Amino acid sequence: MRVSVKLLGLCLVFSVCAAAGFLKSSALRQRCERLKLFLKSLSALSGYIAAGAGEIESILPKCFEKERVFINENNAIEFDPSFLKKEDAALIREYFENFGLKDSRSEYERTKLYMDLIAENCKEAEKECEKLCRLYNTLGIFCGLFICIFFL
Repeated sequence: MRVSVKLLGLCLVFSVCAAAGFLKSSALRQRCERLKLFLKSLSALSGYIAAGAGEIESILPKCFEKERVFINENNAIEFDPSFLKKEDAALIREYFENFGLKDSRSEYERTKLYMDLIAENCKEAEKECEKLCRLYNTLGIFCGLFICIFFL
């Protein structure tokens, strides 16, 4: 009985360590995917701006997923910053704070500028993911093994 409880505890410790590594790796991948999705949505938005195709309230749902970017009750544009670094979220927040205050040509140029900035962050996220995802997965597994061996 005592051995089975100890083995169960070791399996639990190993599983938790491995899951922590996989979750950290998944968060890096999610950041990369979110930035790519936001960049794609900004590209669509720039097309609508260049064409002068309507009001902000009608353009945003067409370009962004509803649960990601929305207009709140104070008519301010908000977005879901989950999985993004603070710098990424600050950049996107800065873009939306002044969105729609200029003429369409200026807004188009401003959107292109922010697309370039977010593309740089996206490249950084891809490099970070490439370097660290396998590391976090492996580290979680080996930490779990080390702890299990230590407690045996």
